Amino acid sequence: KVVVFFVTARLTQLYAELFNALGLRVLEMHSRKSQPQRTRVADEFRDGKKLVMFSSDVSARGMDYPDVTAVVQVGLPSDKAQYIHRLGRTARAGKSGGGYLVLADFEAFFLNELRELPLQPRPPLAPEAVAALAPKLRQGFAALPSVTLGCGYQAWLGFYNSHLRKLRWSQQQLVQTANDFSRDVLGLATPPPLEAKTVGKMGLKGVAGLNVEK
Repeated sequence: KVVVFFVTARLTQLYAELFNALGLRVLEMHSRKSQPQRTRVADEFRDGKKLVMFSSDVSARGMDYPDVTAVVQVGLPSDKAQYIHRLGRTARAGKSGGGYLVLADFEAFFLNELRELPLQPRPPLAPEAVAALAPKLRQGFAALPSVTLGCGYQAWLGFYNSHLRKLRWSQQQLVQTANDFSRDVLGLATPPPLEAKTVGKMGLKGVAGLNVEK
């Protein structure tokens, strides 16, 4: 059994819907699900075998899932403690397990916080492997509802906006990288529209590149 952690609930939803659209069944666990839904997913994952669950940090603490053989963390953990708590979902009750941390190049600074841990770096996928996956991923993202893509973009923007100091980004760099994510990952011709009040709450009013609804 594998738990894959993502940085927000909406990004968990985005990638869970993507994998399911590609015919790769995963369970979906995050705070946007109702309590009965979360209970049902937790019971299935706890009692089942050979399952993959995509989760936000609702599963990082206080949840005991037996026989989790691997934890994958996708994206920047908020801090070392969060990384450790997530990793603790595996190798429990005397059983073996492993952890994997998948970071974008701009998130690699986080490895400095883990320098005393026995990490083993892996090279990124070879360009030809990435190229082979690209058509299937484009097909999967194209099958998702626009609301899922829009919420994923907004969640990405909001999460990294809260880490500007760590990233050493300006607001303009944030928006540019978010729009790269929208184009190169989500496959959208233009960035999803954002409500003006949402942009205001993020403190991004007037930053060029945002698609603000009139």
